[in-house]
Amino acid sequence: MINEKTIESPIERLVVDMIPRLVALDGPLSGRTFYLDGPVLSIGRLVSNDICLDDPFVSREHCVIRTELEHYMIKDLNSVNGTYVNDERIDVDSLEDGSLIEIGASLFLFRLQNPEEPGSEISDLRSIALSQDLVVAENGRSPLDEIRWR
Repeated sequence: MINEKTIESPIERLVVDMIPRLVALDGPLSGRTFYLDGPVLSIGRLVSNDICLDDPFVSREHCVIRTELEHYMIKDLNSVNGTYVNDERIDVDSLEDGSLIEIGASLFLFRLQNPEEPGSEISDLRSIALSQDLVVAENGRSPLDEIRWR
């Protein structure tokens, strides 16, 4: 699992922005981002979990998030205090972009990818990649030559 990764280039940012993630909005890990780059992500109080929550209201092995084809499923592991998605206690549920997950005193936002900001380098790069053939022209120049990184 990628966690608190330092981004060194706009291309790397483009790739990382496309990885689904959990953003901790509240609780002991508030402000941190956890990338779901593997098939399973475990959450609980034990340090052996991918996300360890030091919270007495969180079970040792509380829940898991699994990738199933192109969908993300969250499963409660019979925790005492439950796992909530969009304010509803769940046993198993699918996650959609923007789903809010409550585990103990923690609140996570599930994101499939970062929203694009008009005028950003990444938005500009996506536009070029999607709208133009990036083969080098006869004069040796490429559409990528025109990108000005700020």
